Amino acid sequence: MIHFFTKILEAYTWQGLALLGVVVALFFVQLYYYGIAYYRIYLFRLMRRRKRQLETPPISVIVAVRGEDEQFLTEQLPVLLAQQYPVYEVVIVYIGNDVEYYDQLQNIRNNYSYMRLTKMSGSGRLYITNKQALNVGIKSAQYDALLFTTTGTMPSSAQWLDFMAKGFERGEVVVGTAVPVFERDNLRTYIMRMVEFHRMRNAMARGVVDKVYYAPRSNYGFSRRLYDSTRGYNHLGIDIGDNDLYIQDIATSRNTAIVLSPYSVVGEERPDRWDEWMEHMRYYDTTRKSYPIGIRSFISRERGSRLLFFLSAIVAIVVLPLELKLGVATLILLRYGVVVGTSSRVASKLGERGIAMRYWIYDLVGPFVEWIIGSNESHNTPKLWK
Repeated sequence: MIHFFTKILEAYTWQGLALLGVVVALFFVQLYYYGIAYYRIYLFRLMRRRKRQLETPPISVIVAVRGEDEQFLTEQLPVLLAQQYPVYEVVIVYIGNDVEYYDQLQNIRNNYSYMRLTKMSGSGRLYITNKQALNVGIKSAQYDALLFTTTGTMPSSAQWLDFMAKGFERGEVVVGTAVPVFERDNLRTYIMRMVEFHRMRNAMARGVVDKVYYAPRSNYGFSRRLYDSTRGYNHLGIDIGDNDLYIQDIATSRNTAIVLSPYSVVGEERPDRWDEWMEHMRYYDTTRKSYPIGIRSFISRERGSRLLFFLSAIVAIVVLPLELKLGVATLILLRYGVVVGTSSRVASKLGERGIAMRYWIYDLVGPFVEWIIGSNESHNTPKLWK
């Protein structure tokens, strides 16, 4: 046996075997993420969780409208008011001073008994934060199940509310999914989509094992009881964090329900320009520095192991003997098959489509795009409460 290993060492050298060992170890790290951690999303079924209430809960959908958003008025609001759900209301918190726009909202409210409308006027140095607006919306809502969305967001179907309600039947914190929507479909916007898809995948991979740390701003909810028990939002010094830092405070393994269905997805509008999209990502990344170390490690390990796997595999293919080159190439192909297969299945649960053929592009450049996003801070510091 010793003679056998001596022969191997003489043939491939300890440096070559060490490099091969690194490639194999990184392969198994990647296999854990794509074959186990992410694949759990595809296998997840909300219906397996026991109901905490038998009756369909009435729901208050709360949205803050800042300024004169005509698209919300003509496109999104009609969809919210046309949801196929027995008992719900839409609570609009208008932040602005435009009399004509507010009159239009009032006219719509007069035609829908289940729409509520309130107004907040900010002027001069008085800035009304999103959390302040949501606080007002929560106080105006008449139901205990509170669901939040944003302007620039479109539910995927008229069954959106019905599917999100299934979460309230089983938990007090309800987390849905969102996909970015771009006007154009090109290589640049595809990479943007995949960056956001991967971030959502990381969040849902933790969520399905009862370790929720993030929910889309446009598709999450919680009970009034939880809100009252915490005396409202935390981290009041910044205008963001209601969908991640606050969720981390109130979510537990027993009270959280993840809703994964193409019918429960919402689409969030995104700018097509690279610099504007980068600024959007950096702005909402501001809260990440407050995430628990375990969450940040889970995210960074996949990204780091993917980059190191590619780099070590390239070096191995260049310097190792032919038979080992073939072995490394086999690992690359095997990994990619698992990655694409899992990603396609998970994408169907998270509301994405048509990712498989170009996925190799994101697979290679994704870590670099994330590095670019994290290399600079947002130019728009989250506004402070005055």
